[in-house]
Amino acid sequence: MRSSNLSTPRLHLPWWPLVLIASGAWLLRIAGFFHRGGAFGHPVDYDEGVYFSAAALLAHGVLPYRDYFFVHPPGIAMLLAPVAALARGFDAALAFAVVRWLVPGIGALSTLLCGRIAQEQWGVRAGVVAALAYAVFPEAAATERGPFLEPLLNLTCLGMAWVWLRHGADASRWKGDLLAGALLATACAIKLTAGAWVIAAVGARGMEGQGRRALRVVLVAAAVGLVWLGPFFALAPAAMLDGLLRFQLLRPPDGESDVWRRLLMVLGDGRMGFSVLCVWGLVVALARTRRREAVAERLFAAAWVLTVVTFLSSKSYWAQYNAHLAPSMAVLAGLGASVVLRWADTRPRTQSALVTATVMLIALSPLPAAIRSANQRDRFLLTLGSSLRASVPPDSALCTFEPAWAIAAGRLPGIPEGTPILVDPYGLMLNDALGTPGRFAHAGAAFEDERSQRTMLPMLARCDILVLEGRGEWQLSSASERWVHEHFVREGLFWRRASE
Repeated sequence: MRSSNLSTPRLHLPWWPLVLIASGAWLLRIAGFFHRGGAFGHPVDYDEGVYFSAAALLAHGVLPYRDYFFVHPPGIAMLLAPVAALARGFDAALAFAVVRWLVPGIGALSTLLCGRIAQEQWGVRAGVVAALAYAVFPEAAATERGPFLEPLLNLTCLGMAWVWLRHGADASRWKGDLLAGALLATACAIKLTAGAWVIAAVGARGMEGQGRRALRVVLVAAAVGLVWLGPFFALAPAAMLDGLLRFQLLRPPDGESDVWRRLLMVLGDGRMGFSVLCVWGLVVALARTRRREAVAERLFAAAWVLTVVTFLSSKSYWAQYNAHLAPSMAVLAGLGASVVLRWADTRPRTQSALVTATVMLIALSPLPAAIRSANQRDRFLLTLGSSLRASVPPDSALCTFEPAWAIAAGRLPGIPEGTPILVDPYGLMLNDALGTPGRFAHAGAAFEDERSQRTMLPMLARCDILVLEGRGEWQLSSASERWVHEHFVREGLFWRRASE
C-alpha cells in the first residue's frame, strides 16, 4: 500500500527539504577543495586523469580507439568534452580544476533526484531519508569531486528512473519512454555495467504487464546507443572491440579479489547501520514484487542486486565502484524507512519521535566517513606540477605513467602533436600482456611479462622527460627499468633523456 502522503497531487509534494539536503551534499563535496591547494590539493585518482585527458583530447581531434587504446565506452569523454575543451585555449590544469569544481553539482542533482523519486513513490519522509542517504554516501561523495564515471552514471540512471516512474497521459508516457531510453543508452555509453539497469527496467515494467513500454524503451536505447558508439566504431572497429570486450573479458584480476571482502566493502565499510536499513528496504521491495503497481520497488531492488552481483563477479574491484550503489541503496533505504515510520505513527508520540530520530540518524551514519574523505590532503601533484613547469620546455615530449601528473604541469598526453599519447598506460600494457597464451594471477604478474612492454618501450624511446614514481616502477619490468637507467638520467621527480 502506498503512503497516504501520495493521495495529494505530486505537484504539492514539497521540493524545499530536498533542495536543502542537495545543497548540503554540494557543500560536503566541495569541502575537499577548501584549502591552499584547492582542487589539486585533494588526492587525484589515476582514473580522473584518464577520463579528463580523453575528453580534452577530443578538442584536439585525438580520438579514443583510433588514436590510442581506451577500455571504456566513449560517453564519459564526450560528456566531459565541453568543459575539458578549455584545455585547448587555456592551461590543462585550469581546465581540470574547473571540472573538479563542477562535478559536485552533479552529486547535488543526484541527491535531489534520489529524494524526489522516493518522495513521489512512498511519501515525504521517504524522500528525506533517501536524499540524506545519498548525500552522505562516502564513495559517492568522494567520486563526485572529480571526473570519474560514477557521477554522470548515477545521474543518468536516476534521471531515467524519475522520468519513467512518473504517471501521466499516454502522450506523456511516450515522451517518458523516449527520454528513459535515451538516458539508459547514455548510461551504458558511460559504463557497460549500466546494463544492469536495462535488465532491471525491463523486468520492472514487464511484471506490470507493460511489456510494450519496456520494448519501446529498449529499442530507443539501442538506437541512441548506436549514435553514441557508431562513429567511433566506424573509425576503429577492431580497436574498439579490443578495449570494450576483449580487454574486459580477459584482463587479469586487480584490486580486491576476495568475494567476501568485496561484499563486506559493499555493505559494511563505514555504513553498517545504513546498510541494514537498505537491506530492510530490499526485503520490503521483494515482498511487494508481485504487485502490479510496485514498479519502483522492482526497479531499484533489481538494479541493486544485479549491480552487486556484477561487482562480486568482475575481474577488478575497487572501493570507488561502490559509488554506483548509492542510487539504489539510498532509494531502498527511503522505502525501508517509510515502512518503519508508518509503523511508528501508530505508537505513542514519544515512541514515534524516538523511532523517527533513530531512522534519520541511521541515514546520516556514514557522514563521519564522508567527512574524513573530504579532509584528505595530498600536495604531491602541486609539487610535481611546479617542478615540471620550471624544468620542461613546452615543446619537449613529456611522458607520465599517470596522466594527472602531466595535467598538473598544464600538459596533455600527445600534445604537442607527435608526442606519445599515453592516456591509459595501465590499460595499454595489460592489453599487450593478453597476447600471451596463459593467464595471469593478478595484474602485477602481467606487468612482469615482457609482452606487456612491447608497445610501451617504443613510446618511451620517443620521450624527452619521463615521470615514473611508484606506478611506473610497478608497470615496468626489470628489463625495461634497466633500459630507462641506460637512456635517462634522474633529476629529482623526473627522468631526462641522457645526452648522446
